[in-house]
Amino acid sequence: MTAWQPFYKIRNGIYSTTNMLYTPLINPEGNVMCMDWSLDNPYHGNAVGRTTELIDFFFEREVKYINIFKDYPWAPMILDIDVDNKKIFIEWNKETLNTLLFVHNVTVDSICSDWKDQQYNILKDIRDAGYYKMALYPHCFFLDKNNKLKTFDFYGCVEIDNPYIEYSKIEGIIGVDSGNRFNSATTDGVIDFSVFFKNTLLTHLVNIWPDNPFPEIYRKLYEIL
Repeated sequence: MTAWQPFYKIRNGIYSTTNMLYTPLINPEGNVMCMDWSLDNPYHGNAVGRTTELIDFFFEREVKYINIFKDYPWAPMILDIDVDNKKIFIEWNKETLNTLLFVHNVTVDSICSDWKDQQYNILKDIRDAGYYKMALYPHCFFLDKNNKLKTFDFYGCVEIDNPYIEYSKIEGIIGVDSGNRFNSATTDGVIDFSVFFKNTLLTHLVNIWPDNPFPEIYRKLYEIL
């Protein structure tokens, strides 16, 4: 895999890592992503808070939820899961919506006119299956060769009936800029991700998506008129 290249997101002209957990590596053909969950990969530099326990916790969640959703049309095809080496290989299509929006400077509408409907259907399917999905940034979506929207990064999914995770378990990935988001959903050291999910859709993504569909999606999902 020496020719595989790390994938970065861009925002305000600055390239940065897409997450604090795994290294996204893209093959030379641009059609496979490897999620490499190695602790010592240089992609993350000397990020404070990354520990073996933290990586293992989220790797296990990624494997769990990517298998739960693998048969949905919006889930990328799983090519291989190497549990021993903590690597997950999925289908890819060269770039994410982040690249289209902030590198190519095009609107998603100009490429895929029904993308908002597709996003609604993705979150509806996840809700109907009994889960929330927290990772909803532009770099968490790509269009496949048939112009169908696919999403990945399932490690942040939680059960609707049990949306609680101890703050201390995931503190290592909570950055300074995102601390308030987690604190506002935390009571007695436990994060309520039903609150976190609501805040994400209604307020957090407003300044991240140029044509943000998520407040309306939230209202449709929960019949708020």
